[in-house]
Amino acid sequence: MEIMAFIGSAMLFATFAALVLFVLINMSSRLALLILFVTPVLIVLLIPEISIAFLSYQQMLLAEGLVPINNFHILLMLWSTLIGIVLYTEFLTWYLSKGRGMRKVRTGTGTGQKSNPFATFKENLAFAIEKAKEDMQNRK
Repeated sequence: MEIMAFIGSAMLFATFAALVLFVLINMSSRLALLILFVTPVLIVLLIPEISIAFLSYQQMLLAEGLVPINNFHILLMLWSTLIGIVLYTEFLTWYLSKGRGMRKVRTGTGTGQKSNPFATFKENLAFAIEKAKEDMQNRK
């Protein structure tokens, strides 16, 4: 019976994680976070006896029986992992989209010139090299 409970719990948690990841990849990260939080809370509110019995089911004991691992602990671990993945994708999306809105620096004076985001860096580098050359010549 314990093996069947473990397999059932694993299947339920895997289905939940797959649903959240599917929504994250195909739809929206905010919707994935909403599903991540609302689904367990809604289930606890709708069927409290069954959900509390499921979450309090002890899967294993660690440290010679001193630390019980319940389904609730597994749900918290799954939550933290999925929240980390969602936040990482949000940060990565923000960072990659930030490059599109960079300040444009003109390399020429005429209109229609292409922008070069490294123009100021190149100018600063050339100025620093010229200044270093002048300093070296002044020392001689």
